[in-house]
Amino acid sequence: MDTMQTTGLDTEAIRQAKIELAATCRWAARLGFQSGVCNHFSTAVPGRPDLMLINPEGYFWSEVTVSSLVLATHDGTIISTNGHTVELTAFCIHAPIHRLLPQATAALHTHMHHATAICTRKGGTIAPTYLSSMSFLNSIAYDRGFEGAAVTPAEGERLAGVIGKATILMMENHGPLVIGSTLGEALLRLIYLEDTCKIQILAEAGGAELQHIPPEIIATYPEDSAMFKSYGRVFMKAVIRKLTREEPDFLN
Repeated sequence: MDTMQTTGLDTEAIRQAKIELAATCRWAARLGFQSGVCNHFSTAVPGRPDLMLINPEGYFWSEVTVSSLVLATHDGTIISTNGHTVELTAFCIHAPIHRLLPQATAALHTHMHHATAICTRKGGTIAPTYLSSMSFLNSIAYDRGFEGAAVTPAEGERLAGVIGKATILMMENHGPLVIGSTLGEALLRLIYLEDTCKIQILAEAGGAELQHIPPEIIATYPEDSAMFKSYGRVFMKAVIRKLTREEPDFLN
């Protein structure tokens, strides 16, 4: 193995990134966001943007630990030595996104039920109706024209192009993908997205007309809010604190 690939991979920043990614998997498992043992969470490696950390193939998020995470290059070379692999579509989606979108430090892809339900509607969109959705209403991209599972890096490159400067990608007939400059920011955005879609579906099921937030109010919320970023950091600390008490094995 190229020594350049393995140099400087024992830093405190990388250790913290592993803790946050394992915690993100565990928290999303608590919320019921995983579908089978599919779906993928990844983060760029601090100081090594040519590498990514990603959850291992064939494991529930509730099983993920710091030591089970897979360290890999964007071309699919696995550097970690724990024996774990990465599911094909995970590489094909996540690696190109990390490679082509520098702002995508974290990339979280799920098939969580309510957001995916919106993705399965013909021309489905997220209605601007819920307070917490204001953190991303100006930053949603929609991928129309489903052509099957992502099994080539070219598909991930196409998805990266669709995302552009957005932070949420709603993939038709598939599900959502959320990016963030930190894992805390991305996880919080993922939760707010699912909450928003759930509330929208519940409100629509009641038969009432949705009350939209006025565009001029939405326009006052910046797409890259410092307040949201700060809250994402606080949220991640809270998640790690609670998991350390209740599921300390995630740190193994």
